[in-house]
Amino acid sequence: MQAIKPVVFKLNDEEYGVDINKVHAIENIQDVTRIPNTLSCIKGILNLRGDIIPVYDIRKRFGLEPVKDRNLAKLIVIKTKDMNIALEVDSVAEIDNIEDEDIHNVPSIVRSKDTAYIDKIANVDGHLIVILNLDELLTEQEYVEATKIIEE
Repeated sequence: MQAIKPVVFKLNDEEYGVDINKVHAIENIQDVTRIPNTLSCIKGILNLRGDIIPVYDIRKRFGLEPVKDRNLAKLIVIKTKDMNIALEVDSVAEIDNIEDEDIHNVPSIVRSKDTAYIDKIANVDGHLIVILNLDELLTEQEYVEATKIIEE
């Protein structure tokens, strides 16, 4: 496998990584304008330097409770398919190279339609980082809904 350089973030005590080449910005937490009657994983929208960006509730997607302390929370603005979305995460841990010998395929028992967003597993200094495939993160319905929000 090829070495990667992910932006690593935390949700609870778990670490996840996204390809740094797909990260548009890392921002402090901001107020989100809620949009009525949208899917539950879409928290709303924010205005980021003139661009309207949907905010995706990755904690809800992963079945986690809402974060209690938002002081360290960050927004990672990523490019997925043909749009930018913001992921609200607990904190951004590091941006570091991960060598190819530390990158592993996802075990087949974990692979399913519902986990298609899991791309690889990295073992860094004895702890695991789940590397996400951003193009598979949103369901088709979430993608359509987010596109509608931006266009309206």
